[in-house]
Amino acid sequence: MAIFKNGDMRLYYLEQGSGIPLVFLHGFALDSRIWLNQVSFFAEKYNVIATDARGHGRSDAPATGYAREDRVRDILALIDHIGADKIHLVGLSMGGGDALTLALDHPEKLRSLTLVGTVAAGWKPSRKFKDYSPTARDISIDKAKIDFMRSVLVRYDKTRPELRGPLEEMMNAFSGKPWTDPMKGKYPVRDDFSRAADLNLPVCIIVGRQDILFYPLSVRLQELIPGVSFHVISEAGYLVNFESPDIFNRQLMDFLQDLDS
Repeated sequence: MAIFKNGDMRLYYLEQGSGIPLVFLHGFALDSRIWLNQVSFFAEKYNVIATDARGHGRSDAPATGYAREDRVRDILALIDHIGADKIHLVGLSMGGGDALTLALDHPEKLRSLTLVGTVAAGWKPSRKFKDYSPTARDISIDKAKIDFMRSVLVRYDKTRPELRGPLEEMMNAFSGKPWTDPMKGKYPVRDDFSRAADLNLPVCIIVGRQDILFYPLSVRLQELIPGVSFHVISEAGYLVNFESPDIFNRQLMDFLQDLDS
């Protein structure tokens, strides 16, 4: 198990391969294991790194410190730890939102940015997300996780039951501390969605057509970001890299190889 630090915070990552660094950031309540199909595939050409965000997987889970900017500082600490000048950065959902923030605030650190079923600070979705924080605070984190998994995993019960087990394992490893963070709702507000038009680096967006939550955002970002490479995987939903890894890997590899050839 590999560890890097941001101050006193100990953060887990897995690493495979050599060459230009390619860093993967996972979504909320998941961890680096969501990228295992990508780690093995891209390690033939890249130094592949997948991290566990603070509060997730095997990384430390403090009581507070879950602003997007906190996670971005963790990524910057990782870049320093591996001694890289620039990296290719790929983010899924929450990880995509973090990657977008880093790209806007520190573009000098990136060779490219890939957003996968991404969120974006400042975007107002048409559908409200359920907040499990009251359950975690008033009853228990375990109860909140049970309710959360019941809601988000129902798709896989019906269509891809073989994927439920690995997802449930990751979600069970989630600390739940972001739900009980006393600063939740009090962190600075950003508008990365509007600022996305200012990006001046190679950007790829990959999204599942069946992703009812984040597909509309990906379409809007594709309209905003100059020269973006935009890919829709018709048979996939929210976890497009996990549901359709072969197609996802080919699309991402084509994008990266065009930049690195």
